[in-house]
Amino acid sequence: MRHWLVVALLCLSAGAQSQARLPPGVRGPDTGMATRSVATYLDLERGMLDALQQGDRDAVRRMLGDDFELRAVDGPDGTPADAWLEGELRNRILSGTVRDLAVREFDDIASVSFLLDSRRKVRNGQVASTLYVVDVWRQSSHKLLMRYVSKPGHVPPPPARPTGRE
Repeated sequence: MRHWLVVALLCLSAGAQSQARLPPGVRGPDTGMATRSVATYLDLERGMLDALQQGDRDAVRRMLGDDFELRAVDGPDGTPADAWLEGELRNRILSGTVRDLAVREFDDIASVSFLLDSRRKVRNGQVASTLYVVDVWRQSSHKLLMRYVSKPGHVPPPPARPTGRE
């Protein structure tokens, strides 16, 4: 009897460790919990967003892999890290939100997709936009290897109630 109790407690413990509490004010669909990978990459994406908002070049560079490249649908060529970072700092994000985040893991690679709502500083004021982003992360080092961006054809509005993927 005790053996089954120990096994049951170990199973419950493993299930609890595979989930992390969502940030305050965010509820998951049923349990108020996010998977560990969603919580991990939501933190990393928010960290990147915060570093870009603050103009912290060093913090952003520490998060990027050595061969980081940005790919956008508006051109056939990739943009290397230094050129991408210069553009991000020139048209700095004033405010931003990561939402509708999803993670797929493959060995040491994680593919993270999300919508990025942002307001940017431009020459004549500010501009708001929503981008669909797919980031490719190395899991072991938490380094961003690639970023793919496009403007979605249809931007779903932010959910009235948080879904747990924000």
